[in-house]
Amino acid sequence: MLLSEILGRNDVPAIEISGISNDSREVSPGDLFIAYRGAEFDGHSFIQEAVNAGAVAICAEQDQPSDFRIPWIKEYDIAQRQAEFAARFYGFPSRGLNVIGVTGTNGKTSVAFGIANLLESTVFMGTLGWGPPSTLEETPLTTIGSVALQQSLSQVLERNFDRVAMEVSSHALAQGRVNHVEFDGAVFTNLTRDHLDYHKSMRNYADAKMKLFEQSELNYGIVNHDDDFGRVIIEKFQQRNIKCLTYGASSSADLSWSGVRHTSRGLCGRWLSPWGHEDFFLPYYGSMYVSNAAAILLTSLCNGQKFADVVTRMRTLPPVPGRMEFIKKHGELTVVIDYAHTPDALRHALVAARAHAQGRVFCVFGCGGDRDAGKRPEMGRIAEILADEIYLTSDNPRNESPDSIVDDIMQGIAEPDSVLVELDRHTAIQLAIEAATSKDVVLIAGKGQESSQEIQGQKILGDDRSVVENILEGAHCVTVAD
Repeated sequence: MLLSEILGRNDVPAIEISGISNDSREVSPGDLFIAYRGAEFDGHSFIQEAVNAGAVAICAEQDQPSDFRIPWIKEYDIAQRQAEFAARFYGFPSRGLNVIGVTGTNGKTSVAFGIANLLESTVFMGTLGWGPPSTLEETPLTTIGSVALQQSLSQVLERNFDRVAMEVSSHALAQGRVNHVEFDGAVFTNLTRDHLDYHKSMRNYADAKMKLFEQSELNYGIVNHDDDFGRVIIEKFQQRNIKCLTYGASSSADLSWSGVRHTSRGLCGRWLSPWGHEDFFLPYYGSMYVSNAAAILLTSLCNGQKFADVVTRMRTLPPVPGRMEFIKKHGELTVVIDYAHTPDALRHALVAARAHAQGRVFCVFGCGGDRDAGKRPEMGRIAEILADEIYLTSDNPRNESPDSIVDDIMQGIAEPDSVLVELDRHTAIQLAIEAATSKDVVLIAGKGQESSQEIQGQKILGDDRSVVENILEGAHCVTVAD
């Protein structure tokens, strides 16, 4: 494709471009390199690396140096506009797909993953990676960068898939990463505190989420009626005369539920809806998964599925990696691994753990470094109220001191002397498991399926599930008689 076609300008050299990249490490000969100042790095600093790798043109926000050898096109607001350039280069791939966006503080992964498993010919994109749900490729972000996203959507088309179930983060919406992705449907799960280190206020956070529901191409929305911000979204849809299906515990929602109970295999209850009343079984643990399942069910209806058929098929949905993942061996305690890293998610995870505990609930968790520090005391307070034993440890401390993060969490704990602090995550998990009995539940929260820990710029390989399984293999757990 010609450079002029990518940039939408006639005043640039007629150069054939074979690829487009905003990462100098991924540049191939013949590429256009896009340089702009980001939150952490300035792409202008890597232009020479891109040229050395074979870039044939530069699109940048700074003026061209006088001695520069290849075409340099100056543009403005490239961080937002690069999605436009990439979409042009890849032929606006989302127009050939049914793209379903899922946003909210908690539940994005579970909902998008469930949709991808229920609907035929659907690719998942999100925290777990991207691809068919059974063969995911790992990605670094919940919603990947705009250039990589357009490339991935193009690959989805090439592989002859029809749909994409995509997690859409507030960062991605604020930064324009999903600009020029034409969404057919949008799903809202909930809005609670998170990412205020970036958004600075809940108002800004909500405004970022709202961008998904303001997309001009939307044909339908699926919205949590129980959430205050969800009701604002519903009103917006009504004003625009766009189809909106709602779900919630309230009977005023299109899809509600009753009689929910926990079993050793999952959740049971009854769906109540205009399409019929049906008993359900969900192979998930935690009452919040009823809400997530309702969003999945309604999305399936908007994609041509029949209500009773979907209810039946949801009985065998695969587990979501790292989301209320139960590990239990005969005669031993129960360990639960969950991604909960917000106050609301931790509260739900602990309530779910309590429902399955005959004895005590242990909570092993920390908080991420270089992220919203204001939620740390709140998470400490929630853990103290809902857990019997607290083990504070490192999450992804990144460039922060783990001690300082723990100090912040401790601010919300009324009796800090009752808390065990062990910054080595592996050791903290082992201590909790060794202290628990067969009637107890140990919740390990914060990292879910993550395969590494970020410490001072390095990624240390290791995941909570493997740690737990190795400990249980050699553990001598105390068994309490019935």
